[in-house]
Amino acid sequence: MQCRSVLTRVDALRTGELHPVERGALQDHLRTCRSCEDSVDDVSLLAGAVKSLAVTSPRSCRESIRCSDSFDRVDDVWVAYSKLGLRMIHRGGSESDFRAAYTSRYGRELKRSEIPLPIRKQLTGALSGEGTARPSIDIEPGELEGEVMSALLRIPRGEVRTYSWLAEQVGRPKAVRAIASFVARNVVPFVVPCHRVVPISGGVGKYAFGTEVKRELLRSEGVDVDGLDSLAREGTRFVGSRTTNIVCFPTCRDAKRIQEKNRVPFRAADEAVKKGFRPCKRCQPFAA
Repeated sequence: MQCRSVLTRVDALRTGELHPVERGALQDHLRTCRSCEDSVDDVSLLAGAVKSLAVTSPRSCRESIRCSDSFDRVDDVWVAYSKLGLRMIHRGGSESDFRAAYTSRYGRELKRSEIPLPIRKQLTGALSGEGTARPSIDIEPGELEGEVMSALLRIPRGEVRTYSWLAEQVGRPKAVRAIASFVARNVVPFVVPCHRVVPISGGVGKYAFGTEVKRELLRSEGVDVDGLDSLAREGTRFVGSRTTNIVCFPTCRDAKRIQEKNRVPFRAADEAVKKGFRPCKRCQPFAA
């Protein structure tokens, strides 16, 4: 069975609608084709995401019979919030664009009101690089989206992780592309630090508000972005210590303590494992 034929039948396989003969042939193909196997994971995630779009009354609306939320502007950042916390953040653009995006996401209107001091502090702390330890968020995510956001909040200030790491953290190691789409759709950036996720190939990668904004945010948190660029050019993905035989992400605080003479660069996880290195328990650069 060819890949094109397989991909037209993936959803039917997921829902159990295929004839047993076709199902067997398709499953045989998936066992030998990694690309098509990844597509099955992507379709399953997409199906779950579509189900989550079924609109029920928002929690805050059910509780208070209130079908509008508040918004304000802090410098060039638009902020929508409820009594329970942040609902949407967007940098730049017009007020009408922000209102339209909010209505599209939540099906609710916005009224302008001065942002409460606790929420303002969370936002300004995130924008300045000071970070926010326990942000107040009220976004009602789908199950997987919520897991992705929880994992993003576990990335320490001043460090970065890869999309592959994020997929491992939520138990979907083969669904890197789908997980990346959740990161790209993060409605409360800066506070939920999607800017701390970078490609496995190195460097800082893309960002919804532009690469320079991402570099600026990471620098403000203490990340050596120029160093990340340099490591990417060298092909270095992980850094190990000769004295402990532990390997880390380059930005891990433990990796920063390795003396230069004891630093061992690695291009891939299997290279480190073959040389007897084990992954750092703190930054978890790859599955043991």
